[in-house]
Amino acid sequence: MSLNPEKVTNEIRNHFGSVSESEFKENIEKFCLETLEEENMEGIEKYQEAETGQLLLFRPQSILSSTSLHLDAYLACALTGLSEEQRQLMFHLSDIVAIVCDGFDINLYEPRKKTDPVHNTNVSDTDVFNIDRERVLQSDLLIHLCHYPSTGAGEELAFAYDAMVPIILISHSNTRVSRMITGIPGFKLEIKYTEPEEMRHQLRESLLKIRPVLEERKVAFSKYQANIVGERIRSLREELGLTREEVAGNLLPPLDAEDLRQLEESVDKVSNPSLAKLRQIAVVLKTTVADIVEPSVSDLVISKLQELLTQNMAARGGIFMPEDQRRILRRTLLHMIEVLDRE
Repeated sequence: MSLNPEKVTNEIRNHFGSVSESEFKENIEKFCLETLEEENMEGIEKYQEAETGQLLLFRPQSILSSTSLHLDAYLACALTGLSEEQRQLMFHLSDIVAIVCDGFDINLYEPRKKTDPVHNTNVSDTDVFNIDRERVLQSDLLIHLCHYPSTGAGEELAFAYDAMVPIILISHSNTRVSRMITGIPGFKLEIKYTEPEEMRHQLRESLLKIRPVLEERKVAFSKYQANIVGERIRSLREELGLTREEVAGNLLPPLDAEDLRQLEESVDKVSNPSLAKLRQIAVVLKTTVADIVEPSVSDLVISKLQELLTQNMAARGGIFMPEDQRRILRRTLLHMIEVLDRE
């Protein structure tokens, strides 16, 4: 479908509606205080303190201290099955969200720039699933534009919910959002707007409110950046002399061997296997779920050493297969034992 600028303009204009000159000026004063002259700021601050009890965010970057953590967010929205005008509306809203996030040092991942169904048709279905799923699980926040139905966004919301990723739902005041989305339990905020500046303003306030929570979660979940579960599954599988194909084929229902490989080689934050899957794997490996997810002290030490070795290898620009990493790790541990014996 060829892009019609006039239709796109009409789509955006109809989405946001029209306002009178006086209403526009009022909204500018309400939502765009950073555009006002510096000499007026003192009076505005007093007004805001009286109205809200706290200062609103004028310039997002100014609230971030040198110790603030860099955060990552994922933007979920409909991309498949939309008209070109509807897609352009999604892009327009995405740009607004990206600008606001940037002010809070939040890097926004937009699937339309990597796995878009129109412009990235060379990316396979499996790769789209794996890339976008990993991006959601590695994110500190998911922002969903709830404007058009989307099965893909539904999947992304499910990934976020399972991984306890906080969610912000954004929709136009005239949009009816599915209760399957608004009913998601857990940490979730909802934003409804009528105009772009109102959306921008509400998103800023929401990020200002929840950023401390996002930072606390990032620190708490940092321990899941190690590969504890996957390494334990691999170790138990090899002790029994089983191949990935044999383990995967004995699950109910059978799992693809490639899925098991990714589970074994991914950090826990990315693999994030379900309890049902872990129970099935535990049965095949003749062990318990607790034995898989609660490693011994030695397992933790080895996992941490492996994480450090992997980081060093990546810094040197080398590409190492998992068996090579294990060989280097084994050599490192033997060297440590020799040093301890000498002492």
